[in-house]
Amino acid sequence: MAAPHPDDLTDLAALEKAYRKALFTILGHGLFFLACCVVAVLARRMLKMPPALLTVVFAVALILFGGDFIRFLSYRRKLRRRRESLA
Repeated sequence: MAAPHPDDLTDLAALEKAYRKALFTILGHGLFFLACCVVAVLARRMLKMPPALLTVVFAVALILFGGDFIRFLSYRRKLRRRRESLA
């Protein structure tokens, strides 16, 4: 399911819904990242791989989840501005 268009997020309720969805997406990505780190540590120990394997896991996670993280930060900033303008 695609994220709503930025112009459609003028309503506070729609913005909060998009923010919550992005938050849960980030939490899911975080759990997946931790699981990948655990698997990488176990594989590194069992197969005597170099320590750079964890760096690869981190770099791949940044590339794959970077767009969702930027979207989450954008929604958070818009929601904060919207709430300040209403107060």
